[in-house]
Amino acid sequence: MDNLPVMIEPVGDDNYQAAVRFLAGWVSDGEAGARAHLTDHSGDEGASLVAVRGRQAIGIISMLWVSNYAAFAARRIPLVHQLAVAGPFRRQGVGMRLMQAAENLARDRGATELGVTVGLFDAYGPAQRLYARRGYLPDGRGACQGQRPLRKGMQVTIDDDLIIWLTTDLRHRH
Repeated sequence: MDNLPVMIEPVGDDNYQAAVRFLAGWVSDGEAGARAHLTDHSGDEGASLVAVRGRQAIGIISMLWVSNYAAFAARRIPLVHQLAVAGPFRRQGVGMRLMQAAENLARDRGATELGVTVGLFDAYGPAQRLYARRGYLPDGRGACQGQRPLRKGMQVTIDDDLIIWLTTDLRHRH
């Protein structure tokens, strides 16, 4: 069982329950939140792709075709809204493969850029490095609390809302 390949698949009937279990265990607050997440990131709104090993979901990436971030929406930049890999499977290329699949999907839909946010504290270090290796660059607004850029002298709580917005050019990626 240890030699099973990791497959990247759209969330669908065959892997929906595995995706719900993964989200409930690693990302969201329970199964109801996981189901709502998958609904919000499907169809005309977005897409979710799951990394599956055997019948177990070990990672997920979810995208919104129209970002709620006005600067991305105005430029028609889809947003990677969630990327998560189960702890035991991190640092094995799963996140890189999920990002590649999301970039391919966005490109197939005609997008020339893809956006993502990343947190600024230590727990986000691996994600920051992943995005840098994939060519994502800051959008130029600096650190934000959600969508609000921070100014010199401001005091904020370091939490998951302290982020930076990044984009990559999909036209030169394969």
